[in-house]
Amino acid sequence: MRADLPLVELARRLAATTMFSPLPKAQLLALLERSPRRRVRAGEWVDDSPEGLQHHVVLLAGELEARRCWQASDGSEHTHVRRVVLDADGPGFALVSAASRQLRVRAATDAEVLSIDSDDLDELLGWDFLGAFVLPESHLKVFHGLPLENVAQAINRLVERPVEAGETIVRQGEPGDRYYVILAGDAEVWERGPDGGEPVLVNRLSDGDSFGEEALLAGGERTATVTMTTPGQLLTLGKDDFDALLRPPMVEEIDARRAHALLARRAVQLLDCRHPAEHAEGHIPGARLLPLERLRHEGVYAIDVDDAYVVYCRNGRRSRAATFLLRERGIHAMSLAGGIAEWPYALEHGG
Repeated sequence: MRADLPLVELARRLAATTMFSPLPKAQLLALLERSPRRRVRAGEWVDDSPEGLQHHVVLLAGELEARRCWQASDGSEHTHVRRVVLDADGPGFALVSAASRQLRVRAATDAEVLSIDSDDLDELLGWDFLGAFVLPESHLKVFHGLPLENVAQAINRLVERPVEAGETIVRQGEPGDRYYVILAGDAEVWERGPDGGEPVLVNRLSDGDSFGEEALLAGGERTATVTMTTPGQLLTLGKDDFDALLRPPMVEEIDARRAHALLARRAVQLLDCRHPAEHAEGHIPGARLLPLERLRHEGVYAIDVDDAYVVYCRNGRRSRAATFLLRERGIHAMSLAGGIAEWPYALEHGG
């Protein structure tokens, strides 16, 4: 950033414009921090897409030429060119927005520009319009993986529920009928082993944590008991709304042929979310064993968030739950449709 216009100051000045004014200051600054800044030489195109400008361009130094070409109804070709310059008495920047097709921008002189992802900005503005930031963002992190129209409906259908210390919210073995987000309060997760012994404390939950998705995704029973340890507030979403609004965009499935091709190109990592004994009996070559039980409690934090993953189990039920958990935390994951039962390629044994 130019010494005479630091990033924080640019954020403050952009906040005075109609386009950026709806964003909270911290979000606008974060948006600018992840926006690439570069110098372009005279004659160089700022955008590299033949379809035209895909990013909003903030001019910080130099001059730009914005050129839009279009075809009239009679078939004639037209071009409009405008010079983008910094006003000596202005805010210290000029903005070219990606507002129309076939708009291209190049440097008229050596220039310095900041490129803001237009989709990123639209997403933030959409969230602001929906009023989602009335609640802390961390409390609704799962919804950031959804299309905005799903978010609007989900927010409208969330039911707030007060809870007391010692209250059991879900009980292991019961059918699942709701999804939960902790708005305020603390809870403990207890599991009883397959031998039916005494329950064991396996996790603690607090503000912003969610639970209940596994039984809804797998179509089975609750795998654990969740009990509040303090008074608090929950947000709940019924099964029908969960299936309609959260499940489709959050649980992407991939068939064996496509997964095999991605693995061959090393474009994805492979996770086996079954039990160790199942993995030893037979697994897809190169798969990393990360049982759903471990993934649910702490394993997700041992995963590189910059990688993409294909997750599989025996038939796809557990891997759908694992995929949901990963995507809930911003990790790109896909569930192998049909699981290892429908994998037509070679397997490894042992391990």
